[in-house]
Amino acid sequence: MKKLSVVFLISIASLLIGCNNSLNEIVTKEDSNTTPFASQELLEVIATNDGFVHWKVARFFALNELDDRRSENSWFDAWLSEYPLVIYNDATGDPRYYEFRILKSGKEVGAISCAVDKGEGSPVQYVLPFVHEIESQNARSVLNNTTQFVDSGYPSRLEQKPYRARSIGTIAGTEGTDDYQVDTQALDILLNDSKEELERLGINIGEIKENYLNTQREKAAQLALFWQEVEELENKVINMTEKELQKAFNNYSSIARSTAITYSGTYLLNDWLNKSTWYDSGTYCGPNVIAFIILGLGTNSGYANVPISNDKKQLENFYKTIEGQMGQGPKGYHWFEGDSMNGWMNTFTGGTYKIVTNWGIPFIVNHDWESINASIRGNQLPVISLRLPKVETFSGGFHYRTIIGTRKATTTLTQKVLWWTVTVPLSSEGQYYMHDNGADGGINRNWWEAWSLLQFHAASVAKK
Repeated sequence: MKKLSVVFLISIASLLIGCNNSLNEIVTKEDSNTTPFASQELLEVIATNDGFVHWKVARFFALNELDDRRSENSWFDAWLSEYPLVIYNDATGDPRYYEFRILKSGKEVGAISCAVDKGEGSPVQYVLPFVHEIESQNARSVLNNTTQFVDSGYPSRLEQKPYRARSIGTIAGTEGTDDYQVDTQALDILLNDSKEELERLGINIGEIKENYLNTQREKAAQLALFWQEVEELENKVINMTEKELQKAFNNYSSIARSTAITYSGTYLLNDWLNKSTWYDSGTYCGPNVIAFIILGLGTNSGYANVPISNDKKQLENFYKTIEGQMGQGPKGYHWFEGDSMNGWMNTFTGGTYKIVTNWGIPFIVNHDWESINASIRGNQLPVISLRLPKVETFSGGFHYRTIIGTRKATTTLTQKVLWWTVTVPLSSEGQYYMHDNGADGGINRNWWEAWSLLQFHAASVAKK
């Protein structure tokens, strides 16, 4: 989450209104008649629920993100759709994301997805340099409340399922049920899971659990403070007109305001980076991580017949063989040795490599950036990241990714007031270069990821 001063950001946006009279007209018309944007009536009903973000506040932060990413994605002269798509939590039926479409020259060229629930984390959840096309028939079924968009596989895909009435304010007018499990975050698991379930995750010492709890409580407190600041200025944001927003957030606003994100200390494991775009058959996440780590190790892995080139047939056989032996079920880091990530790493590498979780307290088990960064640089080997979206049973919902690089991202805002230039640091955070089976990374399978409430657990790969 960007630890920026919300008060300062919103104040600067309002100060910019009226300070530039040379703006070009921005095209804001949604090009596609088939995109089923939510009605204002629906959005206002969603906004009445406690703990939900007003859609105009979400759009404000999405516009700020668009402004920051213009050069990165060639989004000069682009703008944001006035209304979003609403994407629902497949498990609960509650709204989860507002997806605003990025419009350029009358075309939809990208999307910015924002959290509906403040407990989700940062206002902006995803910035997508692509859009999911929606056929006319599917769009009509959404507008007619026959189907709704759901978060299964999102953002790499956009699925529709039959509309399910839920008690969100007065949207449905029906009483909610407990038929569906809610999303569970790290703090919920630490407080509610049994001792046996926590031990499966490597949390087998009271002191480790306490460090987990302290870390998650600190993150939750930071998040609560952030949204408290937003609430104090909510009315100011909601009442900004479209014209005022255009003056505050567009490529010409850099005359008065410049937001820059600089990256430092970028470190990438080239043996894995060079193979991160090779063919990947999209196996389950546990086998995918083990196979990708072995692929990067190459002939040093101890695995027979490891592919050494981007040969589709060889790679497909390689990934499927790993998955065929490991199976598709859930894998703990240390789960009775045999059927575990550590057990399979030991098997496939002939005992040459292992997976380490308990590095000391309060180190990598907390998904700590400093420790992960030190591990990657020191061991010259990847780190495995476990993130937590939905937990329907203990065995469901966890997702493994491979971290093959780190960097620091620093965001600063420069404000020019007459002859005086003020530079304000907004945030500084560690980021991870991730690779996965496509569940998070989509078609590209590689991305930079910042801090997230869903980052739960991490483990290093080490040579025995």
